[in-house]
Amino acid sequence: CDSAYYFATNPTFRSSCEAKRNTMDVLAAYRQFFELRQQGIEGGGVAAVVVGNVRDSWVLVLALRSLGVTVAPISAVDVLAGLDVSGLRWAVASSAESWPGLEEICAVLGLELVSVASPAAAPLGLDATAYRPGGHILLTSGTTGAYKKVLMDVEFEAEFLRRRQAVMAASKDTVANLFEFGAWTGLGYRAPMGVWLEGGVVAFSQGRPWHLALRRPGLSSSPVLPGMLADILAQPDGAFPRSETMELRIGGGTVTWAQIEAARARITPRVFNGLACTESHHIAMTPLNTPDDHRWHILVPTTVVELVDEFDRPVAMGKVGRLRVGAEGAPSGYLDDEEAARAHFKDGFFYPGDLAVMREDGRIALQGRVTEVINVNGHKISPGPIEDRLREALGVDGVCLLSMQDDRGEEELYLVVEATTPVDTATLAGVLRAELHGFPGVHVQYTGALPRNAMGKVLRQALTVEIIAARRPR
Repeated sequence: CDSAYYFATNPTFRSSCEAKRNTMDVLAAYRQFFELRQQGIEGGGVAAVVVGNVRDSWVLVLALRSLGVTVAPISAVDVLAGLDVSGLRWAVASSAESWPGLEEICAVLGLELVSVASPAAAPLGLDATAYRPGGHILLTSGTTGAYKKVLMDVEFEAEFLRRRQAVMAASKDTVANLFEFGAWTGLGYRAPMGVWLEGGVVAFSQGRPWHLALRRPGLSSSPVLPGMLADILAQPDGAFPRSETMELRIGGGTVTWAQIEAARARITPRVFNGLACTESHHIAMTPLNTPDDHRWHILVPTTVVELVDEFDRPVAMGKVGRLRVGAEGAPSGYLDDEEAARAHFKDGFFYPGDLAVMREDGRIALQGRVTEVINVNGHKISPGPIEDRLREALGVDGVCLLSMQDDRGEEELYLVVEATTPVDTATLAGVLRAELHGFPGVHVQYTGALPRNAMGKVLRQALTVEIIAARRPR
């Protein structure tokens, strides 16, 4: 699966890879382009791409965009039901796949369900028509109960991707492994597009154990999430080859230093820690050579990154502040969600909801989350419902869940309990096992009163700063 998909049907990006095309992929993209146009899909509107096969999904995504249609790739029928995108007109599916309930959902939403055959079976013979390429809608993790939507528009997309490519150092010789990250995710969109922009090759590995993807000869790079890395390292010796040149890029959460050392010994010596958001430019990319690299991120020089207080004033060096990222040449809000946009986009910056501290050499270390979404080892949750159950089960006035990094750069989960006396140990252990069994462990602290605002809402940033200050040696 190489660069031909997008460039075969979109002249905006065609020139950079004229010399590197796979004939079958070119024909597939053209055939899909013409089949869709014959069915009346062109010149505006939004189409949900309901295709599980990542390779086939990309063929449809790029053909639709080249017809002037904005795409919203999705992962499941229930995601389509809650997509809520203005201008949504079609659900485009593959006749080779079965999605139970899709017809019913389309009928409820008033969408035209378009089923396309294998690209190889579609006719050729039409002349391509120039359209303004449609956009690409990405979905955030949905940890707050709804998917926030980020529109990648052609007005800034090319430069946005070139900045991504510069961080990843992709070229026409790149062979990037992408496992099966879907085109609705930030990584699943930016990684292949950044490679294709330079005429490189993307290899998808879907529906099989993660470690088998590493057997492909000549891989240049591979992203990996913490859970995926743990699965790969759990395989026996000899299950996959070691590469001296491939770059393994860890994102989406933290891993232990022991896992990093194992990855360097068994997978590749070139291991990196990436820090990025779906909504923004890349924030940091750090080669993991020493334990210091594990905790302290090296900022990307082309991205504006600042640490500010609750009044958006820069904090002093060594002080904890809210992380914000310059949004120039990137999305400036969420699609069809002004309330969420106001909460996270302001004065030309995107606020991802992280707390961090910067040291004299310009490196930053994450300290936790100021928003209500917490992240431990890539496991993201919205803590509100869990906090409600914990408060009731423990019989206390209030609780607050926080995640933050320790001095080794590894994520830890904290439960702060608002109570004048500690909860019975056996009761506490049983409740934690029931509610927090998906996490490796939890630190429990007690306080007479949680910091709150005038409306009674817990001030998570203030509480995080208190915990950080308390655990530092005096």
